[in-house]
Amino acid sequence: MVTVNVKSTTGDVDTIKELIIEGLKEEKKRIEFALERTASIVKAYEEKYGISTSVFIEKFKQSEIEENDDTFDWWAEVKMANELREKINTIANIEICR
Repeated sequence: MVTVNVKSTTGDVDTIKELIIEGLKEEKKRIEFALERTASIVKAYEEKYGISTSVFIEKFKQSEIEENDDTFDWWAEVKMANELREKINTIANIEICR
């Protein structure tokens, strides 16, 4: 668990709390948008190559699939999607206390 202390020179704790909450909501929206875009790209690769991403990743890791621009981009999109999901998870587990 991580604790972050925020101090205010104005003492307006409620406003600061609201700003933090709104900022986290906006960041979550941006991440969700990026995740949708990434999912769309991954789906296009699945359709193009006729295999699921899980099969692709296994074969890619074992060097059974040739590394080229498409396969590298597909792998990178999957990696990005995983990182985005981790960020959403982190945001979802933030508790703003007073």
